[in-house]
Amino acid sequence: MGKNSWMVKAFLQMKFPVKVKFIKGFTGAKKYYTVPSGKTNVDMKSLLKCALCPNMCKFECPSLRVTRKEMYAPATKARISYHMERGDIDMRDPHSAEVPFLCTNCDGCRNWCPMDISTGKLLKSVRADLVAADCVSEDLKDFDARVLENGTTFKKDTFSSHPDFDVRMENPEVFYFIGCVMAEKKPAAVTANINILKKAGVRFCTYSSERNCCGGPSNTVGFRNTASMLARKNLDLFKQSGAKTIVSDCPACVDTISNVYKELGFKHKFLAITTVEYYRMLIEQKKLVLGKLDAAITYHDPCISARYFGDVENARFIFGKIQGLQLREPFLHGKETQCCGMGGVSHVHHPRESEAIGKQRYEQLEKTGADYIVTACPACEEGFGIACCSVTGKILDIAEILARTMV
Repeated sequence: MGKNSWMVKAFLQMKFPVKVKFIKGFTGAKKYYTVPSGKTNVDMKSLLKCALCPNMCKFECPSLRVTRKEMYAPATKARISYHMERGDIDMRDPHSAEVPFLCTNCDGCRNWCPMDISTGKLLKSVRADLVAADCVSEDLKDFDARVLENGTTFKKDTFSSHPDFDVRMENPEVFYFIGCVMAEKKPAAVTANINILKKAGVRFCTYSSERNCCGGPSNTVGFRNTASMLARKNLDLFKQSGAKTIVSDCPACVDTISNVYKELGFKHKFLAITTVEYYRMLIEQKKLVLGKLDAAITYHDPCISARYFGDVENARFIFGKIQGLQLREPFLHGKETQCCGMGGVSHVHHPRESEAIGKQRYEQLEKTGADYIVTACPACEEGFGIACCSVTGKILDIAEILARTMV
């Protein structure tokens, strides 16, 4: 009992739901962990201890998978970051300061962690401390300057070059918040979303000539002042529009508006949801009717949708309403999806690793033999576009599928 006394202290500090899980783990352990004796040559007890170690998340980490360097494993990144925060390791050492950034924030570690810890979320806060200490790369400083100057993560004319994106219906129910990546890299998908909303009779607006980047990318890499400035501007625009519901084609934008804004101190009552969730609602309300499409698709679950929001059903519900459509699931799907490589703004600070991660996932999706790879995240679509290079029209946004089947 002496060596386990620390567990009593930990138990007393736990929230009630965690206490329940803790007790169930102890009382039900034998049911799941009893090892048949004499049936194996391996030391099963030791093997089980290894399997249940918190480091079991290592296999899921995309950064570790492509670098094959232990320092980029989730637990190791946490240890290095911890000692940097304590001052044991100098933040000004570029090699050490780089470590918290080699994470795509896919939350794969949390999906397998018995303690439900998101290393990626912790590393976002470490990055903010590195920014405050001016210990970040010139690439990231240039990224922040570009966002501040252009209001997007891309060019100043990302939105102005598409005047048809600027919709201003009177008394809008919905503010369609177009993601920066979608506008820059997948304008056809933006057009598809606009056509779907019009076809369904939705009153909406975009104010694309005035909207700014949601601020999510800036917050992710530690530029919280920039993220706060963008949050303030967008919330003012939402209020000005009169819409109460924010629908975005980018899960990261939805997460930023729903959660990050509040973490940054901005209280608001806007409902932010993804286009996938909204389109399911329209289908159930019979405002959006889908027809037939003879094609085989595979669906890539965006990490934010599947793991942050727990949404692995809405897209599949939609596909089930399209006659003739064949869904071929990749081996890893749902909450066990794998990263596209574009998370954590990785393509800015670690482009080689970002592309390698994207290629690994693209190859998994290609093995299904589907005609199209479909997803609902512009960053994923960009990552797979880089991975498949010259294959035109292979990567589709879910809106592009819906637009082809609308009745």
